[in-house]
Amino acid sequence: MAGEQTAKVTPAYEKIYDMGHGLIIAKVNIDCVREQDINARIMKKEMQDQLTANIKNRGQLESLPFLAEKDGVLEVVSGHHRIKSARAAGMKEIIVIIDVSGLSRSKIASKQLAHNAISGFDDQDVLKEICKMLDDVDDMLESYVGKDIMKEPMEQYDKLLSPAVHFDFKNITFTFLPHQVQDMEALIKNLESTSPEIIGVAAYEQCKGFVETLARYQKFSDIRNVGAAIHSMIEAVREKMDDVGFDEEEEWTYLTKLFGSNAIPAESAEVITKAIKKAEKEGQITSKNRWQLIEMLATSYLEGK
Repeated sequence: MAGEQTAKVTPAYEKIYDMGHGLIIAKVNIDCVREQDINARIMKKEMQDQLTANIKNRGQLESLPFLAEKDGVLEVVSGHHRIKSARAAGMKEIIVIIDVSGLSRSKIASKQLAHNAISGFDDQDVLKEICKMLDDVDDMLESYVGKDIMKEPMEQYDKLLSPAVHFDFKNITFTFLPHQVQDMEALIKNLESTSPEIIGVAAYEQCKGFVETLARYQKFSDIRNVGAAIHSMIEAVREKMDDVGFDEEEEWTYLTKLFGSNAIPAESAEVITKAIKKAEKEGQITSKNRWQLIEMLATSYLEGK
């Protein structure tokens, strides 16, 4: 009637392309999409979660759901799980295929069953060959191929990343104990089960210092791997022992045991430093055996020279 105003209805979708035969490609407001009350195709939670992660990472669906427009409502025919994951990924609009020819309820049910059932099957050998093309861990996760199929490609991938090298190894157990530990049987029993080659025991209070020092050394040397950091620390200590000419075949002792202290007055240190430099310059000692200067002076003193 004249003068009456017609309410403006916002369309549920925006047509992008007319495929013909009653099919169109359209951009759809996901809130306007209605899923079927029942759907025979099910999906495990972990698979659904991976699908959601894939969609969120891509920012779009990579295969188009199939919808039918019936009585002004957009019903899902195929793609329930893709749409569910799209919602979970926070998408507001999706690209879909819509049948606008006016399908009956029977036709919608028929296509729903057909899309689920007529999906073919994978040739296992070909599937394994395709899996071998995967060279990125994220791609492997995204593919969601079963472990039985991925096993062989993963073995090949592991060989590329970590070549199999057979080598001998030893277990080292270093335990920090509180001084008041009384019951050693449990500890010994536990150690026996691991059969370590070396067992080290230290005061419990030293554990924190050990861990903190290791962490600081990792930052200092820019080594993230703990094993590599410990190896580097060992090499540093070995280098320090080599610098002073340490010989494990000989018995060594600390100067602190001889002098009762590891500190001397600065003036005395200055005189000793000059003597060491002079002896090194004259070739009587080297940087690896500076301690021999003390031996030489002590020998001369004992001989009355």
